[in-house]
Parts: sequence; structure tokens; C-alpha cells
Amino acid sequence: MTRLWVPAPTPAQVLTEAHLPESPFHQLLGFTRRLLRATRDIPAAERRLLLPNFVETFRWTTVRPRLPLRLIVAPTQPAPGQELPATPPLWRPRTCRSQYVWLPPEAALDGSPSAWQGLDDFDLLLRLFDFSAWRPILGQRFASQYGPPPFDPVSLGLAWLLARWRGWSWPQLVTELHSAERGPGYARRLGFQPDDLPSASALRMALHRTAPAWVVQCADSLALSLLAYGVLPDQATFPHDPPTRGVSLALDSQLIAARSHLRCRYMHANCFQPPAARQCAARTAGHAGCACDTEACQDHCRLATPRDPEAAYVYYHGSNQPPVAAALPDSPTSTRPPGRGKPHFGYKSKAFNVLDDRLCTYWPLPGPYAAANRNDHLQTIPGFASLRRRFPQLTIGEVTADAGEGYDDILRYIYSELHALRLVDLRAAAGDADPLTCLRRGYDAQGVPLCPHGYRLAFNGHDYTRHDSKWVCRQRCRRQPQPDIPLPPTPTAAPPSAPPAWASCPYRTPTQPLGQVVRVGLRLPDGSTRLARDLPVTSATYQLRQGRQSYAESRNASQARRHLKRSPWFGLANSAKATYLGDILILAGNVARFVREATLAHARSVLTGV
Repeated sequence: MTRLWVPAPTPAQVLTEAHLPESPFHQLLGFTRRLLRATRDIPAAERRLLLPNFVETFRWTTVRPRLPLRLIVAPTQPAPGQELPATPPLWRPRTCRSQYVWLPPEAALDGSPSAWQGLDDFDLLLRLFDFSAWRPILGQRFASQYGPPPFDPVSLGLAWLLARWRGWSWPQLVTELHSAERGPGYARRLGFQPDDLPSASALRMALHRTAPAWVVQCADSLALSLLAYGVLPDQATFPHDPPTRGVSLALDSQLIAARSHLRCRYMHANCFQPPAARQCAARTAGHAGCACDTEACQDHCRLATPRDPEAAYVYYHGSNQPPVAAALPDSPTSTRPPGRGKPHFGYKSKAFNVLDDRLCTYWPLPGPYAAANRNDHLQTIPGFASLRRRFPQLTIGEVTADAGEGYDDILRYIYSELHALRLVDLRAAAGDADPLTCLRRGYDAQGVPLCPHGYRLAFNGHDYTRHDSKWVCRQRCRRQPQPDIPLPPTPTAAPPSAPPAWASCPYRTPTQPLGQVVRVGLRLPDGSTRLARDLPVTSATYQLRQGRQSYAESRNASQARRHLKRSPWFGLANSAKATYLGDILILAGNVARFVREATLAHARSVLTGV
């Protein structure tokens, strides 16, 4: 057994500054709004090459002298409800069986394309980042200095990342570490000794004893460091937005299948109670269920999944909109379009993705992880609260999300607490298509205010100081005889010779060229919040901003590439760790991918002279 003394990380290994103004990444330039719209259909990798200084900033000859990219030791957040300050964890020097030390890239790794063959993004991120700052974080599982020497927690943590990058099981990972082809290279970079490698059970046990919050700390450590270097933006990157505005966040949840297979869709916590205390939900619903009167049900119901007790069944309809109301506004029934729904058994992961218009990408910050049947919007406000504790220096300027987040509490929180733009898809409700309902409440199905005669008001700008939007009619009835929302005919209609009702409108006078003025802040004129937005949802600006919600779907695709659509491990806690490791790979992999793209693009330009 190897014995190595692992001291505390030094300032040369750990980043202590929250901002590095000399970093070249702060000088990244993005598109103009016209170019951003014109290049929307171009793949992101090609769009980045059109940016003014992308290649110059990320190419290998620029990045290599600044290596390693050090990480910040993210503070440990107190438990919910505890009024304690967040404090960075400390590493007590001890003897270990391995020792991770950042190793510089090989001298042969230069800017030529041939030098990059056989080097994937995981190999590259091991050469870009010094992960020594994770040692105090992952070392929190050590209760004392007694017992046999453990493996360096950073070595094990990087081995978990390798397993997720490759989609390997624990036995496969151990086999690869022992292989003559790739094993020595991985062992050297991860800090293992070739003759003293961890077993599958050692890797599994270390992960099991690591709290999910500590894996989130590792992700925060990486994100805080990228913020300091200027790679991850700390201000708005949408073209022409002022630098004082906060970042754009895209919210989305992803369904994660449990490692266990579904046996009963009615499984719940009572299935794990003593037999006398159980009440079968399936039998209550009129199904066969289980009587729990056999020896197989002694510890738990035989139809339950004991290794995934928190997993839940849900039927996802393929849409976050509520059921579409029937043709009649007062119909008691509702229908939902047929088609895309599917059953799901497992968990739900939420992430807060920082949108980066400079680099046409996103940076995921881990959020809540819960059973699949927990509604998306119930996790949003607690997730925001946690995010603001973990990143107190990060100002949020706008929030994009689908209609599943369009509930009053969330819209109110975004407006009142974050002071951010609400770019949340509209959540439909019965009555939105009824002209009388729209006229009575004073706005249409898109949240556009209406005058009493049925004309839509025009958007006149958003006041970022007052945090409200102004809508004006501009005496539209003078130019348009028919209103936008016509009233249905009534039995007592006025005679054809009578002047229209809008002819006597008090806002038609020449002294009021703007006509009627309506300000929309938190609420619409009738006090409702559901359709209140800070920009008109049909405008080109809103569509361009909200269209970046697709970045959140990119996060789901990246997780799927790491084989994380179904959890590789049992239990909610271990499933959450797998998803958080996937987010870490996205954060670090973005940098590795940019360096590769810029380096190879520069090499092609040198060869072709273009």
C-alpha cells in the first residue's frame, strides 16, 4: 500500500481572488443584435468563429502560458433554516494512497492539428484546470485521521468524472485504469500510483459517503473560478444591453429515469412501513395491488423498489400548458391534444443555465433534485434562494422559462426579488379566447392591454428604473374603424346611423396625442399576474431573447450524451450526484471545447492563408 503525505493546497494551487481583471477572457466581444438574429440557424461552433476575438483569445498559444486555471474553494452552505455564514472547508494534511498534482501539458502539444489527434475534451480539461481546490470540499467525508490511509479525494472525484464522461460502470473504470494502453496516462493525471489503484467497491463507497451538496460545491468551485477569469459572464451579454444589467438565466427541468425499473405506479412512502401500517394505494384505486400478507413483503411491499424508494411515477403529457378549454367558455370539460405523452418513473433535475451570447453557449448551475412527481414551479423559488446564497455577486437581469414556470408566485418573485425581466412563456387559461372576457379584464390572450372599445394599445418602452412598461393607444381608433377585439352583436344594437361608441372617447382630443396610457408593472390592469410581462411577447426583441431558452434543452442533450437520461446509480442522492457531475463536465468541457475550436481554426487559417 502506497503512503503519500498530502499537504494543504497552496496559493499556487488555489484561486483566492474573486476577480482577475488581467484575464483576457474579460475582453470577449459578442455579436450585434442584427448579426445575432441573422446567424441563428448557423451551428454554434461555426458562429463562434465569426466572433471578433474568439480565436485570438482561446487559441492554445494564448491559453498555455496562463495554465493552470486554478479553482476557488467554494464555501460550505449552512443547512436550510440555519442562520450561519458560509465558510470554506479546510483540509487537514494527512497520509493518502494517492496524491493529485496538476501536471503541465506535454511539450509536444502545440498548435498543430496533428498534436491534438487522440486528445479528447476530458484529456484536455485535465491539462487546463488544477483541481486541487476540491480537496477540502471532497475531504469533508473524513471524520478523523484514524484508520488506513484513504485515496486522495481529488483523485477519486476525477475518476468519477472520467466514468461519467465515458459512460463506464465501476468495473469498466477499474479495467481501464489497469489497461496498458490508457491506464498509465489516466493514473498519472489523476494522481494514482500504477501499482495501487482503487477497486470498484472503493470508488462506489467513496461516492456513497459523499453528500450531494459537496458535489454541488465542486460545481460551484468551477463556476466561481470561471466567473473570476471572465469566461462565465457576470453581466448581460445580449447585444446592446448595458453592462450594469445582470446575466440571463434559462430555467428547465429534466426527467431522469431511476436505475430501478417500475413495478407499481402507486408506490409511495407507506410501502416501506411495517405491514400493519401499510395501505395499498393501488387497491384503494381499484387495482389488484398487493395485500402485503406474504413473507416477501415483510420489510417492504414486494412491488416497491427498495434501492430507489424516493423515485415516483408521473405521466408527462409532452406540454407544460394546462388542458385546452373546450369550445364553450363555460364548458365543464377540458381536452388535451393527443400525442406526445409518455410515462416516467424516477426523478427530476432542475438547472439554472447562465446564457452567454458572446460564446453562443450556456453555463449550467445545479439546482434542486427531486422525485419526478414534484411540480417544476415548486422547486423554482427554493432553487433561486439557494443560487443567490451560493453566488451572492451574481446579478440576474432576465429569466427565460417555459410555461411550466408561469405561476403567480414565480412571476412575482422574478419581478419583486430579482428585479429581472420576465421572459416566461404564457400559461393559457379558460377565457383567453373569449372577446367579452378580454374586454372585461382589459387585456388580450398575450397580455396586451386593451382600451374599453377593444383596440390594442401599443408598447411604448420599458422603464428599467421604475420597472414597468408603458402602453399607449395613440388614438388608434382614428386610423382603424374596426376594433381589434370586436364585440359580438347584441339584440339591442344601436341603429346604423348612430356614431360608434369610440367617437366620444375622452382620449381622442388633440391635446392627448398618446391617447390612453396604461402602465404595467407587477400586475395587469385587473390585478392579475399570469400574463404580465415586461416586453410584448409578439415583438421581435422578445422572440429573440426568449428563443435562447433552447440552450436549456442543450443541457438536457449534453446530459444524455453522458448516459445520464437514466441514472447510473441507485437512490435519489446518488442519482443527483451523477447529474451534478454531468453539469461539471459541461462547465469544464465548454472551456476545453473552445480551446480546441480556436486552436484548430487558427491552424487552418495559417495553412490556407485565410
